[in-house]
Amino acid sequence: MKITNNPNELLISIPKGLIDMRDVQDFIDFIRYKMIVAKSEASEEEIESLSQEINQELEKANKVFTEPQP
Repeated sequence: MKITNNPNELLISIPKGLIDMRDVQDFIDFIRYKMIVAKSEASEEEIESLSQEINQELEKANKVFTEPQP
């Protein structure tokens, strides 16, 4: 693994096959979340509430795909 610290960005190189792509996507999503939260003027409580609401809606949507249909 290689980390390059440039003036305007941080580059992380990971050998292919070392980490599952789902884990890479989760990491990218987490970084995107941190960027959005850093720019937000919402309180921590508002962010947590919205996050819980989104997770509940995602769980409902995922049930449609995971539960057997009659």
